[in-house]
Amino acid sequence: MRSVLYVVAAVLTWTGIAAGETWEAEVFPAEREISGDAESGARLIFVTSNTAEDSNLYFHQHSWLADSSLLVFRTVRSGKMELFGYIEATGELCRLQQPGHVLQGDTTASAFGNRMYVVRDGQVCEWTIEVASATPGTATQVSVTERIIGPLPELPGSVTGLNENSDGTLLILGFTAVPPAASHIVWMEPATGAVRQKAAIGAAISHTQASATQPGLVMFTRDSTDRAATLQTGSLSQRMWLVSIDKPEPWKLYRQLEGELVTHEHFWTEDRVVFCTGIPRAGYAEESHVKVIDINTGIARIICPGSWWPGGSPEEVAKLNWWHCAGAPNGRFVAADNWHGVIAITSGLSARYRVLTSGHRTYGSGPHPHVGWDPTGYRVVFASNQRGNSDVVIAELPESWKGDW
Repeated sequence: MRSVLYVVAAVLTWTGIAAGETWEAEVFPAEREISGDAESGARLIFVTSNTAEDSNLYFHQHSWLADSSLLVFRTVRSGKMELFGYIEATGELCRLQQPGHVLQGDTTASAFGNRMYVVRDGQVCEWTIEVASATPGTATQVSVTERIIGPLPELPGSVTGLNENSDGTLLILGFTAVPPAASHIVWMEPATGAVRQKAAIGAAISHTQASATQPGLVMFTRDSTDRAATLQTGSLSQRMWLVSIDKPEPWKLYRQLEGELVTHEHFWTEDRVVFCTGIPRAGYAEESHVKVIDINTGIARIICPGSWWPGGSPEEVAKLNWWHCAGAPNGRFVAADNWHGVIAITSGLSARYRVLTSGHRTYGSGPHPHVGWDPTGYRVVFASNQRGNSDVVIAELPESWKGDW
């Protein structure tokens, strides 16, 4: 049966911005430890060392404030998931949310100012964050000023994505619902709280993210499977789809083969999307490459190859294949990780790749790295299980890697 795709016009029920409040974030001593990768020489900064689970934001979201003064991450050290910040200048940590705050879905920092967007207690909110210079011998002061943008639209399902668009004029919200209820993608103005458009989609969705170049363009995925179950033209049987505020009927981005894996896509610069894809060769041992596709021409090519060989066990094959990837905001590099915690960097010029660091996950257990980029495109952040529990780590590209290779 063909999935139903339809669009409903926006109904504006919010007429203004509510004044918020300001609070001082609780600041904690630094936990960071700095080392170097034995193979690449990359500088590694273990931001956290707590025995609780700490993890970076998903790579679809911005993890750093625009001026790189603060890295946002999640932690359960209090017994529940909370948003914390890592202060770059001092290494101190801070709790960004207040006790009692109930956050929903994803959060993201802005690329256009020292603020972030969250969904709190059913409201879409903007948090402006100020990191004051520390006086010697005292803790750094971090203040958060909340502005309530507007209530979540009354739609079925749960929030599955929150992104800022390419020029900061819109927020992108995804709502996933179980059919026959429709999922939705919503374009909301952060300046006014107005809902500009809503696209309704007759399937469960996930991985909602905004284009890095086109303000109204959004990519989403079908949530039921990573593998193409059919080849029905125009159906939602395949993973990657695009939808636009001006063209809200979705269209397919990449045509999968029967059984082909496609997963963990990321909008890159110059109207490109990077993603992982492979064909199963023996059970779930497969050759999974990082590919890049031009969304205008539909042409895809391999930029970081995976590998497979007869007799290779799933564990062995997974050492040379890729599971998540993300493109740097400077357009220069693509990062990829795998089930063994290998972090590789591919040159966007030559499609050559180098291993930045490895050993950050034990095959079959531990968090996935979910590697993402800082605003400069020369540092990555990921979750590491190298020390037996999930820590947040920043890895800096060696200076020699910034050249033409």
